[in-house]
Amino acid sequence: MKKFYQKYPLVVILTSIITTIIIGIVVLSALLLPKLKSSKQENYTLYAVKAQADNIFKGNVTAKTSTDYREDMSLGELSQVNVTDGQEVKAGDVLLTYTKSSDDLSSQEFAIKSAENDLANAQADVVEAENKDAKLRKKYDKAKEIEEKEGINTQIESNNEAWKAAQRSVTAATLARDQAQASLASQKDKQTATVTAKTDGLVIMGTNSETSPLLSVVSRETLVNGKTSEYDYDKLKVNDVVSVETVDLSKKVTGKISYISPVPDKATSETSSSQYNFKVVLDEPLQNGYTVQIHRPNETLYIPKTSVKNGKVYMKRGGKFSKVAVETKESGSRLQVISGLNSGDKIIEEAAAYVDTP
Repeated sequence: MKKFYQKYPLVVILTSIITTIIIGIVVLSALLLPKLKSSKQENYTLYAVKAQADNIFKGNVTAKTSTDYREDMSLGELSQVNVTDGQEVKAGDVLLTYTKSSDDLSSQEFAIKSAENDLANAQADVVEAENKDAKLRKKYDKAKEIEEKEGINTQIESNNEAWKAAQRSVTAATLARDQAQASLASQKDKQTATVTAKTDGLVIMGTNSETSPLLSVVSRETLVNGKTSEYDYDKLKVNDVVSVETVDLSKKVTGKISYISPVPDKATSETSSSQYNFKVVLDEPLQNGYTVQIHRPNETLYIPKTSVKNGKVYMKRGGKFSKVAVETKESGSRLQVISGLNSGDKIIEEAAAYVDTP
């Protein structure tokens, strides 16, 4: 080797240099190739799967029940308003009292007086017969002759018949008086009519005009009346859980949709699409009259069409990507995820650019 080096020094030097370079390339390749592959993987553009923003609807807080009471002339003349503005009432409490005028009351009162007079006379006859009986019996006891006793006894029997007749008159007069009094009471009841509250609530006095009732009873419990356009109608379902937030963001409560109108409101110049009413029952009360926003969580997931290759996506798990089968359907320029992905997953946005590694 030494002789060869002495004879061909340049060849030996060049061979050593080339050998060193080759070894260096091999070593560097072994060290850098995994990093290059890893770097290449990490440089793919990722798409974060996430739920869409909430569907938001406008609404107003109203009383759960509100009953209007207008003056009813058929009940008679309004004689008394039994409640005041802001008063809390229970179902069945008297709100209004009406009175009817009648000429029959005086005749009923006369019948009572007549019956009472007859009763007094009959009672006097009873007392008179009892007194007479007592005198006759004393006279009978003092009589000595048989004929005299027989005559007194005949008088006692005759007086006894008068006493029985007086007793019957008392009974008849008492019955006539009681009937007359009952008739008068019934007549008076018919002269008075009351209107009672149908529900619990607070009394709100009106102006008793064509546009305003005499009074209303408004419940303390509230609900939300919301509106949705025809474009969002299918996004709502009865029993959907929603959150209701005041426009000043000071309070937020949960609730549940209890009703969705199957028919739209009458069209107005302000809206170009049909509007439908729906109701939300609140878990906590809100102030009647507040304007609110109704948030319905939107859990629908969308991904780019380019993220799917052969029915699969490449999901990042740690430092690697895994193939995951997904079920989707087209939704405009995107794909709606039916199954296979969850909110928070990260996938390669351009699946075609990913090179599968063994």
